[in-house]
Amino acid sequence: MKINMEKIITFFGIIFLILIIIINLFFSAYLDVSEHITINKNNIIYSLGIILIGILMYEITNLINNYIEKKISSKKIKNILLAFSLIIYIVANIINIIMFTPPIVGDQIHAYNLAQTFYNGNLEEFLPNLTYAGIPLSSYMQKYYQQISLAFVFSIFFRIIHFDDIGILRVLNIVGNILTYIALYKIMNKLSKDYKVNKILGIILILTFIPLILLNTFIYGDLLGLGLSLFSVYFIMKYTETRKLVYPISSSILMMIAYMMRMNCLIYIIATVMYLILDIIKNYKINTKKEKIIQCLIIILYIILSMIPATLVQKYYLNKYNLKQEEAYPNISYFLMAMEESWRGNGWYNEDIGEYALKNTENAKIEYPEKIKERLKYFINNPGYTIDFYFKKVASMWAENTYSSVRSNIGDEDEAKKIYEPLACYEKAMLMLSSVCCLITIIKNKNNLSLDLIFLITIFIGGFAFHILWEAKSRYIIPYIVVLIPIASIIIDRKEINKKEKIKLLDEK
Repeated sequence: MKINMEKIITFFGIIFLILIIIINLFFSAYLDVSEHITINKNNIIYSLGIILIGILMYEITNLINNYIEKKISSKKIKNILLAFSLIIYIVANIINIIMFTPPIVGDQIHAYNLAQTFYNGNLEEFLPNLTYAGIPLSSYMQKYYQQISLAFVFSIFFRIIHFDDIGILRVLNIVGNILTYIALYKIMNKLSKDYKVNKILGIILILTFIPLILLNTFIYGDLLGLGLSLFSVYFIMKYTETRKLVYPISSSILMMIAYMMRMNCLIYIIATVMYLILDIIKNYKINTKKEKIIQCLIIILYIILSMIPATLVQKYYLNKYNLKQEEAYPNISYFLMAMEESWRGNGWYNEDIGEYALKNTENAKIEYPEKIKERLKYFINNPGYTIDFYFKKVASMWAENTYSSVRSNIGDEDEAKKIYEPLACYEKAMLMLSSVCCLITIIKNKNNLSLDLIFLITIFIGGFAFHILWEAKSRYIIPYIVVLIPIASIIIDRKEINKKEKIKLLDEK
C-alpha cells in the first residue's frame, strides 16, 4: 500500500511539474486592472532569456553554496549570514507597506469590518452597511460564513494590542512572510539530513519571490495563514523524527489558526494526514501495538484541533447574530464556475453564476449539480474543447507570474506595466528553475524519496489538482509554489544520496 501510494504521488508530481514547465516556457498570462486574463505565446528570445536567467541563478548559487560549505566552517558566521538575509527580507517587506497603501476593497474590507464589529461590539457601526454584493454586512456574514473565522482571528489581534487600525493587519502579513522564510529554511535543514541541499539557492528563491512581499498590503489572511501552515508542516516532520508529542500538538494549534484564516489550508491538512498514515505504514512492523495506537490517536487529534475550532467559531457568531447557516452561499457554485468560461478567463469568477447563487441560494443548490453534469457530458463529447479549456485555465493561474500581486497595489494600467512586465519575467524564470530542479530531483530519486519529500510533493499535487476543480485565481496557487522551494534546493548528487542511504541502513541494523 505504501509503495503504491508513493508511486501515485511521484507520478502526478512529475506530470504536473512537466505541465508547469511547458506552459511557462511557451506561454505567458497577463492580468489587467479589471482582472481580465489574456494568454500570449512567448517569442523564442524571451523563452531563451528565461532559461538563461534560471541557469545563471542555479550556477551562481551553487558556487556560493560550495564556497560557504568548504571555506566557512564556523556555524556562528553562517548564522550571521542567515540573519543578515532575513533582515534584508524584513526591510523589503516594511518598505513595501510604506511605499504602497492601496485602499482595501471587496472581501478585504468586509472581513476587516466584521473583525472591528467582533472587537468593539457595536452592531450598528458596520453590520447595516451595504457590501459589494448589494446586501448588508450582516447578511454577507450569513452568506459567506467562512469569513467569520478570519474576522475572529483579526479581532483577537485587535484585543491583544487594543487597537483596530488596518495597519496592524499589514504588520501581521509581514509576520506571516517572516514565518514563511524561517519555516522554509528549517524544512531545508530537515531535508539536508537525507539529501545534499543548496541552501543558498533556497534562500534566493525565498528572497526573490517578490509577489509575497507585494501582497503584504492585501488583507485577507493569505500570508499569515501560509506562514503558520508551513511551520505546522515543519513541526509534523520533527514529530516523525523525534516522536515528541509537543510537535504534533504545536502543529495542530498553528494549523487551527491557519485554517480559520484561509479554508484552502484544508489541502495542507489532508496532505499532513496522508503523511502521518504513510509514516504508520513505514514503521508498522517495528512499532509496538501501543505506538501504533498513539500514532492513530495523533492523527485524530490533529484533525480535531485543526478543523473543529473554525466550525465552532462560525456557529457561535451565526447563533449570536441570529443568522442561518443554511442560507450560506452554496460552494457548488465555485465548482460550476471552475467549469465555465468567463470574460475574466476560463474557470475564473463568473457573475451570472455567482450572483444567481447569491440571490437564489436554494434554487442554485438544486440546479447547479445538474448544470455540472451537463457540463461534464459536454467535456466528454468534445475532448478537443476540453483540452483547450483546461489548458487555458491552468495557464491563467500558473503562467500569470505576478500572482495578482501587482494588481493588489497599483490600479493604473500604465504604472502597473512598469513593474508587471519585468517582475513577471523574473518570477517566470524562478518558477521554471524551481520546477525543473524539483522534476530532476523526483525522477533521480524516485526509488528512494524520503517521507518528508513525499509530504511536500503531496501538498503541491493537492493544490494543483484542487484549483483545476475550483474557481481560478492566480493568487490562489502561491501556497503550492513555495513548497517547491525546499525540493528545488536539493542538489542532484547520486554519490551523496547513496552514501546517506548506506549510513541509514547501517544505523537501522
